[in-house]
Amino acid sequence: PVYCEGAQRPNPFAFLALVGGPGGPPGKMDNDEKGKGTSPANEPAAVPPETQTSAPSDSGGGAGAPQRDFTMEPTSASTRYQYFFGVSAGFAAMTAGAWLGWPSSTIEYLSDKKILIGGDVSTMVALMDFGNMLSPIPAGYLMDIVGRKLTLLGTAVVYLIASLSVLIYENKWPLFIARIMAGLGKGIAFSVVPIYLAEIANVQIRGALSTMFIGFLNLGMFYGYVVGPFTSYMVLNFAILAIPLSFLATFLFFPESPYFLLMKSRESAARKSLSTYRKVDKTNAEQMTHLDHELSEMSRRVERDMKNKGRFVDLVATKGNRKAILIIAALAFFQRSSGISPTLAYSTIIMPKTGGGLTPKVYMIIFSALLIVANFLALPLVDRLGRKPLLLISSISTGTCTAVTGAFYHMQYTKTIDVSSLNWIPYVTLLLFSITYSIGIGFLPSTLVGELMPTNVKSHAGAVSAIILAAVSFMVNKVFKEVSDNLGPAVMYLYFTVMCFACAAFVYFVVFETKGKTFGEIQDILNGQSTTKDNKNGDVSLELRKDEV
Repeated sequence: PVYCEGAQRPNPFAFLALVGGPGGPPGKMDNDEKGKGTSPANEPAAVPPETQTSAPSDSGGGAGAPQRDFTMEPTSASTRYQYFFGVSAGFAAMTAGAWLGWPSSTIEYLSDKKILIGGDVSTMVALMDFGNMLSPIPAGYLMDIVGRKLTLLGTAVVYLIASLSVLIYENKWPLFIARIMAGLGKGIAFSVVPIYLAEIANVQIRGALSTMFIGFLNLGMFYGYVVGPFTSYMVLNFAILAIPLSFLATFLFFPESPYFLLMKSRESAARKSLSTYRKVDKTNAEQMTHLDHELSEMSRRVERDMKNKGRFVDLVATKGNRKAILIIAALAFFQRSSGISPTLAYSTIIMPKTGGGLTPKVYMIIFSALLIVANFLALPLVDRLGRKPLLLISSISTGTCTAVTGAFYHMQYTKTIDVSSLNWIPYVTLLLFSITYSIGIGFLPSTLVGELMPTNVKSHAGAVSAIILAAVSFMVNKVFKEVSDNLGPAVMYLYFTVMCFACAAFVYFVVFETKGKTFGEIQDILNGQSTTKDNKNGDVSLELRKDEV
């Protein structure tokens, strides 16, 4: 067995949710985290007797001592199985990504056929975000009622409705329905999958599976941008339809989360489910013993979670939660105010038709590929440079890209100078934008949801973040086309630039670095306490800042 070091925090199980990425398992917070002072430090660890260790006492009396969480060692079989689960669940994100890039390949066709006229274009683009706003909160409740698996399979239904709507009808109303359905599917997938993954995966590969799921969103955009320009409208829609069908065909065979089954007091089914995900050899007595220990620990976690269920009002119930939700909400707002959504949807119709050497649609293929590569390359930087430096670098450099782009469109719209020889500028800034956005502001806001919020309200904070992301995207996508047609794209790029630099200022003055800090230390900072660490032995002591006395 492997005993993974838990962080120095009152709740020895909180680490399991944190490493699962944003929106970890709901309802996981000890009374210590809520300020009630009940620590589970004296509970026996759910480990085999021969390896059980006692946790050292905390002389300071504040935070609980570090404990080690028991988890079975992943085997090659269980790792393969869980990665297959990640790929299958990733199809739900890939479908959402394909629908995000769908307008870029279809706006011209739909406008030429007079299916979309005037403001219909911006409405069609924005309605996916409207659908995305509607589903996170209901999905959060539904997956605790009917289960993670059935709720997630619901995304296949809404995605199929979306594809069939555009395949059968060539009318704006079915198009609008398709976009709403695609948004509903995206909201459900991104509410359920991070929690599902956190509950079934081994700790050692949980972070990789979560990262892979986000990567499938970018892969879906790349897929749509590659297929769209070189095929017909109908072929593109059939190509997108193939993704949820692949999800449906593969995901049906995975068992329900053992965590949910324990919530419903179905111990036998939970044991069978966990055994499947761990690929336990039933003839191996040691593996069966370890399975029982992990299931026993999970059962105690579920019991504790059911007693400490979070509510939306708890997001603002304490000083620490209020500051955390302020950071999460503001960064979500700034992320979508940076211009990413209109860039995905409208770049092919606003960029100059010449000057880049390639067509705008080919540049969007390169753009989406760079999003994937840059996001992958940024992952090791998160724990080397830290979250705050990456956010600062990303927001400032992204703001610089939008400022240069805006200056070009201003000169083009006002015709103050001849910019025909400068048509290459928006192409270059588009590719630079894909890199600067991906290394920080594009993914770190979601990361901070998992790091800043106590686990019993983490899913609620994730829902709030998702709704803000969708709402801002909806407004920006709807306004961008109208403003660009009447005042020129430069006005919107000025807005993007101001928001990027406002984000940098917010990060500099409000956001603090979480790199290398335990969950307990992060909560102390949020609640107005500072932490000092002895470099020799890593002991943590707490000091109340003078301005908080």
